[in-house]
Amino acid sequence: MKTLSELLASSASKQSHRRLQTGECQTSTQKRCSLCFASAIDYEAELRDKQTAISTFWQSLGTDIPCDSLVASPLGRNYRTVSKRKAFIVGRRFFLGLIGVDDDSSKSYPMDIQECVIEPKSHAHIYSVIQEQLQRKEQSNLVTEFNYVIVKGDDREAIVIFNMNHFSSANRREVNALSKSLTFKAKNVQGVYVFVDEERSNYYLSGTPRKGVQSNPKPLTKIYGNDKLFHTVGGVKFLYSPLSFTQTNHSIVEKFVSTAKSLLQLAKDDMLFDLYCGYGLFSLSLAAEVKHVTGIELSRSSISDAIDNAKRNKLINARFHAADISADTLPRFFHRLPEVRPSAGLKFLIDPPRNGTSEEVIELLADQQPQKVVHIFCNSDIIAKELHRWKECGYLPKKAVPFDMFPGTSEIEMMILLEK
Repeated sequence: MKTLSELLASSASKQSHRRLQTGECQTSTQKRCSLCFASAIDYEAELRDKQTAISTFWQSLGTDIPCDSLVASPLGRNYRTVSKRKAFIVGRRFFLGLIGVDDDSSKSYPMDIQECVIEPKSHAHIYSVIQEQLQRKEQSNLVTEFNYVIVKGDDREAIVIFNMNHFSSANRREVNALSKSLTFKAKNVQGVYVFVDEERSNYYLSGTPRKGVQSNPKPLTKIYGNDKLFHTVGGVKFLYSPLSFTQTNHSIVEKFVSTAKSLLQLAKDDMLFDLYCGYGLFSLSLAAEVKHVTGIELSRSSISDAIDNAKRNKLINARFHAADISADTLPRFFHRLPEVRPSAGLKFLIDPPRNGTSEEVIELLADQQPQKVVHIFCNSDIIAKELHRWKECGYLPKKAVPFDMFPGTSEIEMMILLEK
């Protein structure tokens, strides 16, 4: 049985290549990018293929309920609010590129894509400015310290993070000069940061700095500008820090949150638990509909943002806790439930990372006898396994809604309502 991502990739491979604009989805040598579908097909064709693949996949799961039609992204292209480029030095030339993978050898190679069409156009401009500055002779010592550059935000407002393996007084002047040049030429850049990863990890914003006399012990340092980015959902105002997790497609978030609200059928006496809550997107968007909401998230940075967002929006019925979401840590949040909910409904919303929930978490949640659970999947490959765990605990899917959260890719976001 093929996975959903395999079905989507197979469908896209049959499409003919669309005509590209100059610099779009291709390298400086006009090699076409194959990292996503956007270089091959337009969004309308992609939606049709995805709908067919989702229907086939859902039927293979053997559930007794139909799957809703795919919710299209309002922005099918230029939607990503988070992007990154790897720093490469080839010969004597420095550039920022995507990481390509050779289909035959599976070896990776740098791709100096000028414009990625699933990212805002301003991101391409930001990377171009940084690359141009770092190719100058006076920056020759600084370029070897770069691992990644990350952009968070859109054409209106963005934060840029230099992911470096070393940052100290020895190169602060060069970094400051790069920041000044960037913010002068890219007006939407409202903040510049340095993230230190002395291990030069393969993945961006990972690793930890080693403390030393010449090194900076803090992983994140602000060089310039705003501390946080801003957006609104349903009238609720959110600020989040550079290291907080955020949805990469803000154009679909409003529909995402409203669908969760509809599925949960929230009432004024309900108690809502939002697990893997991030900076409080669901918790605070839904707080006005319930008696009390509890958000739990491992990232202390995200929880700090959630607490600040609750205060900013004057939502006094929301509490947030920084904790690992495991069978060992969750019971302390549930021990008072029997005495506080004689008539209140208990409801869960869980939005775990790609690898899913930890061992026994689903089983522990089911033991609390919630009226409704909304389980969000960003990795379709684990849906069957997680639904089986819920079934073993007496909970079955009642409704499934797929979202095209990541246009141009072989991934979708699936929101599933479960009831006893």
